[in-house]
Amino acid sequence: MTIEKVVTSSTTGTFTARIQGRPDFAPTRVNVYFDGEYYHCSGSEAGLDPDVFRTLYFNVRRNPSTEPATFHEMLYIAQSGHDLEKATAKDGTFTIDFDTAAQHYKMSFHVVVNDPYAGSIDILGHFDLRNE
Repeated sequence: MTIEKVVTSSTTGTFTARIQGRPDFAPTRVNVYFDGEYYHCSGSEAGLDPDVFRTLYFNVRRNPSTEPATFHEMLYIAQSGHDLEKATAKDGTFTIDFDTAAQHYKMSFHVVVNDPYAGSIDILGHFDLRNE
């Protein structure tokens, strides 16, 4: 006999960012989930064309219950046709306020990501998300 666990939830809230030299980031889809070690928080901005999108994706490490969660990594991906920007950051300035009991996840961030072709990209933003 196999026991399966199905979890269904939806994530709602606000997620905004200013990205240097690019339009402001206003995602049409947001998501938060926990894999046992990391919280995965993301916002995706997409339209009708699947080859045009932008995503900000954060990994936040869960620490022992006596310590606050800590930032681990951020990924910025932007695609427009064949043009692709993909950049990561391992440090920056973060304020993390995760209330896991209430499924409420807030974070403000200021990072500089490095794309091998576009160079440094300054990103400043915040999100306030809830799982329901």
